[in-house]
Amino acid sequence: MTELLAVVTITIFAVISPGPDFAMVTRNSLLLSRRAGVLTALGIAAGVWVHIAYTVLGVGLLIRQS
Repeated sequence: MTELLAVVTITIFAVISPGPDFAMVTRNSLLLSRRAGVLTALGIAAGVWVHIAYTVLGVGLLIRQS
């Protein structure tokens, strides 16, 4: 359980820190529209969920094998 908590904590810190994702959402919002910015943010969030899913699956498999 502590491994899962560590993964969740690291992921949250990675997501809330401003970086290229923030710049892309801001750029699309300012140049295109608010809708484009929201769709960009949703796409990024979907990608983050994919990364979380395979990370948690991998950690779970490692724990199961040990």
